Order: sequence, then structure tokens, then C-alpha cells
Amino acid sequence: MPEMDTAGIGLGGIAAILPPNRSHLDSLHANGLLISKPADLVALGFSHAHLADATHDAAWLAATAASAALNDAGLSAIDIDALIWASALPANHVVSGNHPSSFLAAFNSPASQLQDSLGMDRAIVHGIAQQGCGGMFAALRSARALLVAEPQLQHVLCVGVDILPVGSPREILYNVISDAAAAVVVSRSGARLRWIDCHQVSKGYYWDVPARQKEIIASYFPTSRLVITELLARNQLSGSGLAHVVPNGIGAGSWEILCQLCGIPIDRIRKPAGEFGHTIAADNILHLAALSKTQALHTGDKLLLFTYGFGSSWCGILLEQIS
Repeated sequence: MPEMDTAGIGLGGIAAILPPNRSHLDSLHANGLLISKPADLVALGFSHAHLADATHDAAWLAATAASAALNDAGLSAIDIDALIWASALPANHVVSGNHPSSFLAAFNSPASQLQDSLGMDRAIVHGIAQQGCGGMFAALRSARALLVAEPQLQHVLCVGVDILPVGSPREILYNVISDAAAAVVVSRSGARLRWIDCHQVSKGYYWDVPARQKEIIASYFPTSRLVITELLARNQLSGSGLAHVVPNGIGAGSWEILCQLCGIPIDRIRKPAGEFGHTIAADNILHLAALSKTQALHTGDKLLLFTYGFGSSWCGILLEQIS
């Protein structure tokens, strides 16, 4: 059996994609897809949503993001040992295929479709569900665990895709929702961002989302603070020791509040000028991909990624820039 080597495990290829179709708040409101008034959502930092369509569907988003992540990592599809598919909604774990009316079509896997379309013939396939907006974090954590447990594996590709059904509301708890896909290659060696640690707190009490919306909102900040401060403490880091905070796409002001609660300088928040709203699971990867294309990352920089997902789970990941 190959010698175990886990110290260099990290993120090697990073990519995320939004469908080109943009719909502004006034249009979304006119079509009955918003709950709040557009002006109220503008005040929270939102302007539009990106919507999938027949051409730019889940399969297109997944393949485009996955191909870009492979290219970013300098790998080909045949180099991938495992593929992990993540999505929040059950509908995004099934693809209709050529016989959608057949009962057997319920077993059609979009992960297998992606494996086939990109030629990842060596890859084993897994799926992540029931994590809400934390699905991509769970996929990354599972990818690292695979590399730790099975030393013969070298590269795991994580792909997260979330698109809302046509006609669905585009607002969830005062956040405007875009469709998107994200892809990350987690590698045993040669990664640019070394995996330091992750931390997740799950509270099943909040499983009934419609019934407990107000309680979920009330619990967000105290539990987020708990997860972040515990993650930093067990890695002997202070808030000021973070060089970059890579946020999700929820209301703009919430991140300043959260950083202040955690003792993190708000100038560490890295949110690009181009806004997209909230994409369920791709937010952090969209921001991380944009950050990695700048000159802002330096060797030794510590990065915090954090998100919350219905269910409910609060998730944080610590990374270190190594090259």
C-alpha cells in the first residue's frame, strides 16, 4: 500500500460559474418571484439574480465548472480518482434522460452523467445531500477524508450545482437566489491552498424550515460566532490572524456584524465588486476563485470560509496559501 501522506492535502483547482441570463429585481418582482419589495432588497445589497435556462441548465453548469476546475489544477479528467456531487434540492440529484416517464428514470444520476460526459473513467462517484447551503463544504470535507483514508487516491473533484425550479420564488429569508455551479479539485499534493481544519455544528431542531424560520434567523449569529471562534481557537488563531474572510452571498451587512462578533477586522472580508446574490452552495467558491485571480494572496496567508445551510448546519473551513 502507498505510504500515507496527508500534510499537503488541499485545494488545487477552483472554479465557479453563473448562467448568463440575468433578471433584475424589478423584473423578478413583476413576475411574482420576490416576497419583499425590490427597494428593501436593494438596501440589503442585492440587484439581480442569475437564472438557468434550457441551454444553460444544471448539466451545462456542472460540466463548465468542472472543466474549468480541472484546467485550473492542470489536470485532465482521467486524473480524477473520485467525483463528489453536491446539491441542496432533491430535484438536482436526478436527471430525466431519454425516457423521463419511466420509473427507472428516478435512478438517473447527474453525477454519473457528468462522469460520462467529461470522460472521468477512473473516478468513483459519491453524492452529498441534506446539507442546504453547506453542501459544498460537506463535499470538500468528504474529499479530504477520502484522501486521508485511501492513500492510493490522489485527486478528488467536488462539484456543487443548485438551480431552483422554474417559477420558484427567488427570495429566501431576505436573500435573492441565483442558480450556479462550483467545482474544486482536492489533491493530496501540489495544492495552492493547504487544508488546515474544518468545523461544523448541526442542529436537527431546525429541520422544519417553514415552521422555524424566525428561530433560524434568531439563531444565525450566535451559532455562527460559536463555530468560527471554536475553529480559530483550536488552531491557535485569533481573528486578526486571518488574512482573508471568504464570505457567502447573503445580505451584505451581515458579514460585517459577524466579523465584529468574532473579533475579525472587517477589512479582511473579500467580496468582489461583481455581485450575484446568494447561490445556495457556490458563493464561497465564486468569491475564492475571484480572489485567487488577484495579487492579494501571499504565502502563509490564512483564509476562513464560512456558510450556513438549512437543516441546520453551520460550517467553517480554514485554509493556508502555500504557493
